[in-house]
Amino acid sequence: MKNYTVLGLMSGTSMDGLDCGLFEISLTTDNYLNWEFIDYTTVSYSKDIRESICNALVGDEALIDAVDRKLGKEFSLITEQFIKGRNIDLIATHGQTIAHDDGVSTRQIGDVQYLKKIFQVPIISNFRQADIKAGGNGAPLMPFLDWLLFKEYDQNTITLNLGGVANITYILKSGKRSEVLGFDTGPGMALIDESCQLFFEEPFDRDGVHAAGGKVNQEILKELMAHDFIQRIPPKSTGRHEFGRDMVKQIIQRFPRISPDDMIRTFCAFTAKSIAENLNKHLNFTTSDCSLIINGGGVYHPVLMEDIRNSTKISNIKTSAEIGIDPDMKESLLMAVLGVAKLEDIPANMPAVTGAKEMVVLGDVL
Repeated sequence: MKNYTVLGLMSGTSMDGLDCGLFEISLTTDNYLNWEFIDYTTVSYSKDIRESICNALVGDEALIDAVDRKLGKEFSLITEQFIKGRNIDLIATHGQTIAHDDGVSTRQIGDVQYLKKIFQVPIISNFRQADIKAGGNGAPLMPFLDWLLFKEYDQNTITLNLGGVANITYILKSGKRSEVLGFDTGPGMALIDESCQLFFEEPFDRDGVHAAGGKVNQEILKELMAHDFIQRIPPKSTGRHEFGRDMVKQIIQRFPRISPDDMIRTFCAFTAKSIAENLNKHLNFTTSDCSLIINGGGVYHPVLMEDIRNSTKISNIKTSAEIGIDPDMKESLLMAVLGVAKLEDIPANMPAVTGAKEMVVLGDVL
């Protein structure tokens, strides 16, 4: 079993910074994962970088290419400062998703040539495309790691990742790969974060203070819950093109008299309720025989966490920190594991999740 020292880089749908995780990882062809944490940090993006990413979401090809290079340079600078001369065997980077159409196309930016030039190790990226070519949605990617981590648990396990969007994985206690389910449920922190930026020029609702000062607007909540994506049957994935700045602006235009705190409180309720509705509609579980493990930035928002507890009615809810996985670190660990899977030629997509016709090896190597 070969051990790799791997750097996993993740820039997620929150678009707020680069997660850098350094791990020692081994993965066998019969899907036995052994991993050890070495170091981790999140480096927040400057306002300029964040605005560049936002512009690339709606920009023309020339602008996207320019931001691709700009972000690639930023990734390499952040990585060089994080690694500090330590030896690594490979780098696995997700890049920043700027477009994704389930089963049709996907695009991540952050030119990997700059990382290659500095580190001279295999750089692995473009993890979604092979699944799309195999007839899948190309997303979500997290269920592979969740299955590796939790397939030997003695009870049914739901994992919930609260990044910019919310996605879940359901691993039955049988541990069978073919029975794993996973999909995006809708917004995670995106609508809350975008509201804070638009109303207060704050990156997020720290400690849930704005949500705690607001009240749920039932009219808006009812309208949001009727959104096509919330009602769609899996497999499915989404992003800021559906649950991002444009949606917040549209709601503000339609309901100009709502207070900022009420808006944020309503988005909390919507996020929690959309998660609960998707769990209840698409997973066969009972609240007493299942554990819910939550990771991602959303675990630090007390109002949202309480809404999730009340909406799902699952009694056994933990954050991933309670089982030894830093809630912020998990996505960079995913990247690192996917990178090792690529070098070891191990299929890492989950056809039961994405709808792909077959298991395939994910990623491109530079």
